[in-house]
Amino acid sequence: MEITTKRTSITEVDMLLSIQKKAFAEDYKLYQDHDTTPVNETPEKLIENIEHSIHYTIWSNNNIIGGIDLRKKENILLLDKLFIANEYQNKGLGTKIMKLMEAEFPLIKIWRLYTPYLNKRNQYFYEKFGYEKIGEVQLTEKLLLFKYEKCI
Repeated sequence: MEITTKRTSITEVDMLLSIQKKAFAEDYKLYQDHDTTPVNETPEKLIENIEHSIHYTIWSNNNIIGGIDLRKKENILLLDKLFIANEYQNKGLGTKIMKLMEAEFPLIKIWRLYTPYLNKRNQYFYEKFGYEKIGEVQLTEKLLLFKYEKCI
């Protein structure tokens, strides 16, 4: 399956929010992190992210299938969110997206991300790409995030 990434347009907000809410629904049920979950992100907040961060829409066959939200500070890039529509998961697309993003930013020396402590699938996925757990952040009473970093 071919995929492409393009900078997100404001016109894509509704579709991206719909996909994002479904993609993060399981984590939301598990951690009930009402204030920080992507499930509760508003259109206004997503528009702000699009305008002030590096936000990509993931496309396949002219369909929006996900999004990527990156935050850059000097030579560090934070992968804030990566989500793919549920029906497109487990097809190797995450691997393709990670490779595309690393190729898009060849001068970045440090990649950083956070993932929930119980999400073993995410942990395995990121470790497969050379990310190492370097810390933990207690975000809410129920939600502990593992901090990962990859140095290139």
